[in-house]
Amino acid sequence: MDTLMFGEEDEEPSVPESVLQNLLLQPKDEELDEQSGRPIVKAVVPNAGFCLKTKSDQGGKVFINVCKSAQIPSPKDITDEQLVTLLESGDPSSFRVPLSLGEPHVERDNAGNDCTTYDVIIGTKFFEVIQKRSVMKDFLLTVALEGLEDKYNIKLSRECKILKNRKFVGSLPEQTVREKPKPFIIEMNKDEDERKKEAEMEKLLKEKAPEPKYSITREPVEGDVPEFLVMEISLPGISSSRQLFLEVGEDRVVLRTRPKLFQLDVDLPFLVNCDEAGAQFHRQTKILTLTLSVTGKAVL
Repeated sequence: MDTLMFGEEDEEPSVPESVLQNLLLQPKDEELDEQSGRPIVKAVVPNAGFCLKTKSDQGGKVFINVCKSAQIPSPKDITDEQLVTLLESGDPSSFRVPLSLGEPHVERDNAGNDCTTYDVIIGTKFFEVIQKRSVMKDFLLTVALEGLEDKYNIKLSRECKILKNRKFVGSLPEQTVREKPKPFIIEMNKDEDERKKEAEMEKLLKEKAPEPKYSITREPVEGDVPEFLVMEISLPGISSSRQLFLEVGEDRVVLRTRPKLFQLDVDLPFLVNCDEAGAQFHRQTKILTLTLSVTGKAVL
């Protein structure tokens, strides 16, 4: 199944700034080792991963090279369900993804036009994880986009596309990162705190959210097999598309929200091309609209 990024304008960041700063490995100018007094930094050369294409709020084309390096630590291993539960709990601080955000550099696209490019580096092992798990990849891309927005005071569209034939755009310059990640929190009683978090997670996993109202229409209505399916899902209480986790398979749509207001798992009447699926959330009507291209094979 493919996890979709949403189109929506004028949203506030959903990841608190304090959380973003602890995810990033960029050193501050004044950060020195307490014992030696020397800067706690190291140079990292990124390796190509994949390239994300989006736009700025000014309409300019933006490329984000998602890179990998064995010098960047990878996060602890958790399941997709555990990640969703942590995000729904409103306290994702127990899971952090170390990443480095590079300075913007100007490159040229295929048409020869100037465009802004950023490089994001994550751990090599974690890169392998997100290649296999769409929920984790969607979480990473959300954090990366919001991290770039926060660091450079910009706005980036959530209508993104991963390039199929290019692993990166332009060059991949060296980055300077902290030698050791900051501890997210200093715990006086770690075992007790971990037990509380595990108990809260188990409780959230057992709670089942209600199914939202939805409709599926054919476009066009005439004929045995439509060209598109248009699905409208009513989500009262949801204020931003960043509260949604959507997965579209060739015969199935799965939707979760944070907080856990709704949960939807529905079979589609026709097979669809999940690579061409589109999603748009209307903040005033609270309706999520999915446009699904039908492959022409009816589901029996």
